[in-house]
Amino acid sequence: MSEQQNRFWLDHVVDEIIEQHPDGELLVSSGISPSASYHIGHFREVLMADGLAWGLKQRGRTVRHIHFVDNFDPLRKRYSFLPEEYEQYVGWPICLIPAPDGSDKSYATYFSEEFQARAREMGIEMEVVYSYEDQYQNGKMVPMIEAAVAKGKEIREIFKRVANRDLPEDWMPIQILSDNKSFNEWRFRSIDTDKKVIGYVDEQGREGEVSYTDGRVKLNWRLDWPARWALWGVDVEPYGKEHSTKGGSYDTGAEFVRTVFDAEPPFPLPYDTVNLLGDNKKMSSSIGNLITPGQALEIMPPEILRYFVFRNLPKKVVYFDSGLGLYNVIDEFSKAEEAVLADQPHQFAGAYQVASAITSERTITSIPFNHLVNVYQAARGNHDEIVSILNRTGYEKVVSEQADTLEREIPYVANWLEKYAPDSVKFQVQDTLPQVELSELQQKFASTLAELLEQAGELDGQKMHETIYEAKEQAGIQPGDAFKAIYLLLLNKESGPKAGWFLSSLDKAWLITRLKQKG
Repeated sequence: MSEQQNRFWLDHVVDEIIEQHPDGELLVSSGISPSASYHIGHFREVLMADGLAWGLKQRGRTVRHIHFVDNFDPLRKRYSFLPEEYEQYVGWPICLIPAPDGSDKSYATYFSEEFQARAREMGIEMEVVYSYEDQYQNGKMVPMIEAAVAKGKEIREIFKRVANRDLPEDWMPIQILSDNKSFNEWRFRSIDTDKKVIGYVDEQGREGEVSYTDGRVKLNWRLDWPARWALWGVDVEPYGKEHSTKGGSYDTGAEFVRTVFDAEPPFPLPYDTVNLLGDNKKMSSSIGNLITPGQALEIMPPEILRYFVFRNLPKKVVYFDSGLGLYNVIDEFSKAEEAVLADQPHQFAGAYQVASAITSERTITSIPFNHLVNVYQAARGNHDEIVSILNRTGYEKVVSEQADTLEREIPYVANWLEKYAPDSVKFQVQDTLPQVELSELQQKFASTLAELLEQAGELDGQKMHETIYEAKEQAGIQPGDAFKAIYLLLLNKESGPKAGWFLSSLDKAWLITRLKQKG
């Protein structure tokens, strides 16, 4: 593979952006509607924007990242997690609906604040713009509303030509907030740009006027997006691939921003969804098939969650596995970290660099994650015993040199075991002898193994493995029955972690005593 082909995808994208915008400050944007709990699929967009800003800064460019909280969007339905009383708020802007926790916050603020806290935890630097307060209520959108109304005919023609969508001649790209706080189908009648009011006809045929300077009038979504590009001067924006279909919202937005708002569309970066492993549907807050950033950050450091996103091409669907797949992501990150620190090449070095740019400290130890999982359980979660076992199993240098990193990593192991680990990897060393029945051969094997251990010195995992096999041969027992005896005596289970390593991690005197009890 050539050096060009092996380059990190972000570097290619940054090249294209710089070619399109060779000079000046750049503005990268992201935007999400806080209609329910945020999930890690939402964070793909925000991380893409953060990564692009980082990559451009690495080339010496001045970059701002603005995140738009689309809190002027309406509540589209009462989601299953909301009580029945929220039926009355369907159609209301979510910035005007009370929070589900009964606090004084708005519905939108309730969900957005949690998102922003997790974004800070993940090292994302961004300016936050609230659609309602910072664009509509304060009057910043007034010129955009006037431009859209003035070019209503052209907008309808673009809808027809680009999106193959016919609209009535009296249709205008605005929504009016009624006195009862919901968006409705009031028909546009006129605009007075001196008085800054829009005339309308309501459902009963009554005429009225409403100001468009203080948050009573909102642009239709397909116009709101390009108006935002023009208003803030957005140069680059990642967005979900559903917006990039032929005739979709990016295509119409590009036409509208040029024709209506006299600006250029931003450099586009479409990205695909994040799904849970085994689920072909994208994560959805309303359906509930999701992992929130808070949940993910309980089992992995922020740098690894960032890495999980950046290691994949934007156009690929990404599958999040909170089970055994976590082993692969963490160990791959560890290998990339080791390679970069040693100034060695690695397939995902670029992803590691942007992921770990948020800290100067090492993220995780070089101990394989599955080994830490087993050590934690063998030590019953006791920190001193974890260190002791690691020292006995060949990780003295790591324990000595990466002690602080190890201390940060252990809580992730504990949380994963408690909340997501499959039963197949869980075990608990039994403090007392389990009430299990062993065959005569299994008892002979246990006794023989105890004798061999008494004669031996300290054994590492490999030497312990060899000793187990020597005891098996002397006892004349089948391997499966021998290992089953070990696990039954120690774990009260018929299976468990690799026996050689596992037995070498235990206190030798305690182990001999346990084996003799049934031997």
